[in-house]
Amino acid sequence: MKINRKRIRNPKRYLAEFKESEKLRVGVKITKENKQKVEKMGFDSRIVVGEIVVPSSDISKSTYENAEGKCIIRKDLPKETAERYWEWSWEDWGHNIHTDYKYIPYERYQREYLPLRALEFMIVEDNEKNKWVVSREIKNLQEDYEDIKLLINMLLSIFGECETINVNIEEPIKTVRSVKWEILRPGKQTKEIIRNIIREKVSQNRESMYIRNLDKLIENSNENIAVGTQEFKGYIVFICGKYAILESLMPNNATYILDKAWEEISKLTKTEVLSNKLHIDRIYHYSNWEEKINKYMEGDEKYGENKE
Repeated sequence: MKINRKRIRNPKRYLAEFKESEKLRVGVKITKENKQKVEKMGFDSRIVVGEIVVPSSDISKSTYENAEGKCIIRKDLPKETAERYWEWSWEDWGHNIHTDYKYIPYERYQREYLPLRALEFMIVEDNEKNKWVVSREIKNLQEDYEDIKLLINMLLSIFGECETINVNIEEPIKTVRSVKWEILRPGKQTKEIIRNIIREKVSQNRESMYIRNLDKLIENSNENIAVGTQEFKGYIVFICGKYAILESLMPNNATYILDKAWEEISKLTKTEVLSNKLHIDRIYHYSNWEEKINKYMEGDEKYGENKE
């Protein structure tokens, strides 16, 4: 069934042609008119059959939820104390510019962070040699409605239309995943590259905070630095002693401490990297960020045992 809407709330009406438990896909046929939108998702401009991506998080609310997770404000729970970063500048009598910052505590409703789903799309080809962007096979079951809804809403936010289709489109025998990390050597050039990423991804009032924090990680990283691409865009990995420190530039996110070798991390999906089983600590960007980070950079093994 073809869907032409901005978004949907319930996928049930769009699944009427499918029996219960029947497999289906959500997809869009690739045309000359929508090819640029396909590239915007993260696919190669050559439109390679078999390529798989998690759509870029910065396209829409739906793609952000899929790639980064969802934040729910819990008004049913007691309020908590959080911190807001504030920075200001002033000019003295000698026309010198000074800058200072502080973290301001405030009360807010508690947040519940739902994990990312990282639902993937791939390029396939039908019997008539038409190329499609389609989801993985998914069953028409009530328990899968949330995933089907998200798949539909992602494509609607990108293309303005999509289809629920049967599974006569076979997956390619050979699949291709884009390189997820770009490796950089420590140094001045890398520092400037990372600063440019910060300027691109972070709001202006928090830019200096991230630059200050990441400069510290760069100075203490004793190996190459990995900058995320595709589904990891906005993430940077620093190897500091026995720990890998994963810094996120995405809103409402944090710094993750991973007790794994880089060779292992580089092979994992985003869902696996950010799962509670893999990271041993999550440090929010509050006033005690540097104090907590220092513990790991100093190699305090006992501190690393404190999981959330």
